Amino acid sequence: MLSDPGTARVGDARSRLIVTLPTVGVRWSEVFCLRGRGLLLVLGVMLVSGCSGRPNDLSDGSYYADAQPAAQGSSVAAPPSSSAPATGSSTSGTPSSAAPSRSEQQQDGQRVARALLTESVLGPEGFKVVTPARPADPRALPACVSDVDLGRALRSGRQADWQGVRTAVPLVQYVGAADKGSAADLVRRARRVTGCATEVPLAAGAGVDAQVAWCEKGRPACRVLVAKGSLLTDLEVAASTEARSRELLTQLAPKAVEALNAR
Repeated sequence: MLSDPGTARVGDARSRLIVTLPTVGVRWSEVFCLRGRGLLLVLGVMLVSGCSGRPNDLSDGSYYADAQPAAQGSSVAAPPSSSAPATGSSTSGTPSSAAPSRSEQQQDGQRVARALLTESVLGPEGFKVVTPARPADPRALPACVSDVDLGRALRSGRQADWQGVRTAVPLVQYVGAADKGSAADLVRRARRVTGCATEVPLAAGAGVDAQVAWCEKGRPACRVLVAKGSLLTDLEVAASTEARSRELLTQLAPKAVEALNAR
């Protein structure tokens, strides 16, 4: 028997052989001395050791234990997902040009702010501010003007609320920018309000594109729309009687025209 620590005992049905398993390789002189299954075993060990590039570690099972993580950690890149949208495409189906740019929104906001009435204008008329100008949605038109939706037609709107100093008459002004085209088109379409309201004749506003004023039936409130370019001013006053509201609206409408022209 050999006392080399690198030997292993191999059982055979006919005989038991002591096979030397060298750590690097087996000399051909030793291979031909083996018979039967011993020869096959040595050749298998040589093949495995030579292909792996590592010492023969089959006896403790570490060869296969080390090989498993390598298979799991495959570096093959997964194919790109077919559901990802192509670069530059829009998943919403709405062109990016449909929404106003940031610079356009800033310009609209500045123009709207300049068209709002100020305390220096309304103070001498007997009004004080209740709620300063803030972003707001436009108020709906009377029901008889069903094809004009100011909420959809305007953007970048701001509203301020005022009140009479002595009479507590509420006054509301809203200014917004038309999303498309001219605000004068909205005013011309709103003229159909005379089907459910009483029109208030006003002197032509110098420098503006269109205006229309009315007093609602069944409610002592009067309102005027004034358009210039893409801007629309909506001014409403609600006194205790329609006659007083009409008087105040006739007095204040020219102030709204001046503010639009001064922008």
